Amino acid sequence: MAARYSAPVKSQLFLGPLTIPKVLKWSPILALWGGAAVGAGALFLSPIPRFQRDVLQKIPGIAGYFTDKTPDSDKPF
Repeated sequence: MAARYSAPVKSQLFLGPLTIPKVLKWSPILALWGGAAVGAGALFLSPIPRFQRDVLQKIPGIAGYFTDKTPDSDKPF
């Protein structure tokens, strides 16, 4: 008779201490921090020519800013 008056037991999907409600609660915060980390990485890596060629020149809005327009006669190497 004890089972008739107790609350029904529902299993909840989890992975270690993470459950679906916790993941949904923290996902916007983690997305914001992830976006800030990507922005900081792009800011700190923007002077590197390889990063400019491989990443920044392929972004349509800012590609013209990072294109090298220096004549070959003015380049030391």
